Amino acid sequence: MYSNYEPLGRNIRLVDIRNKNNITERVLGINIDKFFMPSVANVIGTDLSKYKLLKKGLFACNPMHVGRDERLPVALYDENEPGLVSPAYFMFEVMDEEHLIPEYLMMWFRRPEFDRQCWLRTDGSVRGGITWEDLCRMELPVPEIGIQRKAVKAFQTVTDRIELKRKINDNLAA
Repeated sequence: MYSNYEPLGRNIRLVDIRNKNNITERVLGINIDKFFMPSVANVIGTDLSKYKLLKKGLFACNPMHVGRDERLPVALYDENEPGLVSPAYFMFEVMDEEHLIPEYLMMWFRRPEFDRQCWLRTDGSVRGGITWEDLCRMELPVPEIGIQRKAVKAFQTVTDRIELKRKINDNLAA
């Protein structure tokens, strides 16, 4: 099992696309459950052209609060409409999707063990951040692509069923 572990940095690369043409004003943050949410930051009067432009298939992560929250807020953007994240966030992509599926990587990011490993790598700042280099040194299992696809499909099936049950319960409560 351990023979297929690879450094994360071998599979991802930083992406830095700025909102130079003011394509959108939709500023997003990432919650500790690793989903995008509307930002709670006051951006009135802020130059949004300096913000990073999120497009479908890109990851974003807030490296600054790992020590405080004991989790790395990281999420895979899956919407067609672009969004913005803070210039302080890391934005990255999978380099070869025939070797590592982004959805599989996101499943790995959701594991408590991943957050524990991030927390152990935090710096000495007040908030306890993690550096890009430390994130890239972390190792993850990279099984063959067929196994990744099966795992992603199974995870999505369970997630869809949970959402359906939630909707049924909400309907019954109403």
